Amino acid sequence: MPGWQAGPVPDTTTAVTVPEAGEEPGVGPGRRTTVLRVLGVAAMIAIALFWFWILSGAPRRQNPDYLSDRGWAARAETACAATMDRVDARAKTAGRDDRRARADAIDASTDDLREMLETLRAPLPSGASDRAVVEPWLDDWTSVLGDRSRYAEAVRRDPDAQYKTTPKFNDPLDQVVEVFAEANEMPSCAPAGDVG
Repeated sequence: MPGWQAGPVPDTTTAVTVPEAGEEPGVGPGRRTTVLRVLGVAAMIAIALFWFWILSGAPRRQNPDYLSDRGWAARAETACAATMDRVDARAKTAGRDDRRARADAIDASTDDLREMLETLRAPLPSGASDRAVVEPWLDDWTSVLGDRSRYAEAVRRDPDAQYKTTPKFNDPLDQVVEVFAEANEMPSCAPAGDVG
């Protein structure tokens, strides 16, 4: 036949792939890789969002000792600040060289702190839950005053005496008192720094 040439015959058959055991029909390795990539990116975004949330402070809870009577806390801070100003001024003038003068200054400041506590006790916060945490805190403060008085006596006998405070919750009591004051935005109601 003229014009006809013999040559290769094109393959018109389609190859059929039989899925292996456990494979889904129609899902090839390229599609599986894409799914894994999407899942990996989604996991990384979820982790980043989680850390953003944590570091933003959103899950932070209110301290259980935080007082709802903010008026009492403000009055306490004012009373404590005035007392601490007197304590600080007295400590500066007493110095550290004359141990008797230093012990006398500590005793006088302890008396000022006792008066401060009486001011804080009258009146106590309005709510029962607030009173339930303030009263033990004031009792702890009273114990700190006892520690101060013992320290003043020790300074009279020994110029190298060290201030020791009663422990509570395995911490020094003055630290426990300070943590409560800081939690309630009353920094001046932390123990005075004129001892030790």
